[in-house]
Amino acid sequence: MSIRDVLQPFGKTGMLLPLFFILGLLAPSQPLAAKDDPVEFDARIELRAVQSDLDFDEGEEIDSSGFGARADVGATWKASDKTAVRIAVDAGVFDYTDDNRETRESVGGRIEVTHDVSDEVELRVYARRVENIALLETFSADQTSAGARVQWQKGNDRVRFQAEYREREYDLSTPAKGDGYRISAQYNRRLGSYHWVRLDVRHEDMKSEDSSRRSFDRRVARIKYSLPVAKRLRVRPSVEYREWKYDSRIAQGDPDGDLREDSYVAPALEVAWGRGSRGPYATASAEYRLRTSNDERYDNDAIRVGLRVGYRF
Repeated sequence: MSIRDVLQPFGKTGMLLPLFFILGLLAPSQPLAAKDDPVEFDARIELRAVQSDLDFDEGEEIDSSGFGARADVGATWKASDKTAVRIAVDAGVFDYTDDNRETRESVGGRIEVTHDVSDEVELRVYARRVENIALLETFSADQTSAGARVQWQKGNDRVRFQAEYREREYDLSTPAKGDGYRISAQYNRRLGSYHWVRLDVRHEDMKSEDSSRRSFDRRVARIKYSLPVAKRLRVRPSVEYREWKYDSRIAQGDPDGDLREDSYVAPALEVAWGRGSRGPYATASAEYRLRTSNDERYDNDAIRVGLRVGYRF
């Protein structure tokens, strides 16, 4: 039995999308749980705009130019002083400026259990189902995943290790599936209020017996720094490096006929405004990708700018 059989799909995307947006809009009219209540509710609504030279993002987020909106609602139950259970649902829509791309609607759900093993160690396990997401290997897919995260924190230092297994169903004319894993680690050093430096590394691998063109492996490393410059305002420069290769895609224009391999270095600058976990927030970002590829179609640099505005309830 696959994990998809354990987690039931959340229904037709087009039918559930308006429902979750309504839940997000109604959430602020409901009183939040009191501090001593065993159940706490939260919600978020976000608008997004992207202008990009990229045809498609090599990542888990949409980077094609367009406008989008997102809403999510969650409930956290404090089962004990050390254990909490959280259930959340989310929905989103992204309208591409490219007339050849159809508007993408997605919907998902997640359940997770967090347990404090000790004063310094936290364990989290989770499962998630999401429909119609954009990925590195395809424009649209449904995904079921399960994973675990271990966190150690003492003083101003925090370390996280995470492992996740994923099953994907690709939205292709000929049905195809894929599965694989992702492992990651993060170190965060807190220097003050909203003042920190963070290092992330990640490796992922995806295989598809039905469509070998979807098989790939990828490595990512990023360092990011957050500096408060005014009340509620932070500047966050970062540098990211990515490299990935496909198992069966021949690189066009490669004299040796090798398989496609890509990489880039991306300096970026982000300006964030907000006040923590509640209230309005906004983030503006600009990123330039210095990219190399043995495929002549993808050996070009690109710039991406984005804006996110939202409210957390």
